[in-house]
Amino acid sequence: MTAARSSTAEDASMVSAWPAPTGSGRSRVSHQPVLDVARGTVAGYRTVVPGGQEQATPDLVVAALAAVPILPANTFLSVPLPPELLEHPDVLAALRARPTLAPVLLDLREPDPGTEDRVSHLLEEFRAAGALLTLGSADGAQPTLRSVTRLRPAVIRLGRAWVSGLDRSASKRSAIEVTGQLAAQLDAWILAEDVTTSGELRALAELGVPLAQGPFVGAARETWSDVDPSARHVLPTATPIADGALRDLVQQTYTTTDLAAASSVLPEATGFEVVVVVDERSRPVSILERDVAGRWRATEPLLVNVDTSVPDVVERSLARPRVTRFSPVTVIDAAGRLLGILRIERLMAHLADSDRRRP
Repeated sequence: MTAARSSTAEDASMVSAWPAPTGSGRSRVSHQPVLDVARGTVAGYRTVVPGGQEQATPDLVVAALAAVPILPANTFLSVPLPPELLEHPDVLAALRARPTLAPVLLDLREPDPGTEDRVSHLLEEFRAAGALLTLGSADGAQPTLRSVTRLRPAVIRLGRAWVSGLDRSASKRSAIEVTGQLAAQLDAWILAEDVTTSGELRALAELGVPLAQGPFVGAARETWSDVDPSARHVLPTATPIADGALRDLVQQTYTTTDLAAASSVLPEATGFEVVVVVDERSRPVSILERDVAGRWRATEPLLVNVDTSVPDVVERSLARPRVTRFSPVTVIDAAGRLLGILRIERLMAHLADSDRRRP
């Protein structure tokens, strides 16, 4: 979710001047701002279709994708995509026609178990083209653990059933905290939907939920609109998140575009400890690391934007499963391209040195 992390106040102040193509007739769509809760700015936009997201049709999906070329800088576009439309020829053609799907979040309803394999196959194709996946449940609840672990979305949507009255419900707050821990282990974000009151948004901010959307955040319009000022006033006073330290801590690393070839060569090679597997756009897709027994293993990388703060990197690193908790972090730029790696021991040394310098 590097697009959300790199959103700026300057970007948000300009978005209302950008028109958005909405199609014509029954293909008309609008766009609702998604709030970056930590910064109080626009992280991206969610496409809204007449009659609700479940009423999306092939022509509406095509109309939504037509807005991608003029999307404001450093924002994403969430496009509704019911599982039954994923294999529609018009939808496939629209997705495959784009040179990159990097700013697109495919907004998927939890698929039926019988169609999960076919859906997974197509989603891998679109992920390779740069798209990310957001997953939610049709009934406004949380998607099942099975779907979350199987499809590995970048964003987990929590519907109105979770958000309603959150500020008055200790049980809902606890449930969202647990979901946040799961999301952190999967390197995913949480998007709270249908936020309607100041109390709900305030509670989400206190819980550290990164993304929020709903009537209180901002109305759906046919232009790129800003976050409602009332929502911004509810949030805690913003403090600078990026501390710039990662730029000095990043180390260069060896890369490969062929996981199989690297896996066969590395056992006989010396001088390598970490190799990052990248795609044709230099985006990390896997990390190869030598374990204490000298064996090479491939794991999914933890991706952090180079402008992420050190405390945030530490928190995300320690939330990983035990087997990868102390593996190097993969540092990327705003376009998702590899800049280098960050070793956990170097991160800890930086924190220790910073603590010693405090008066």
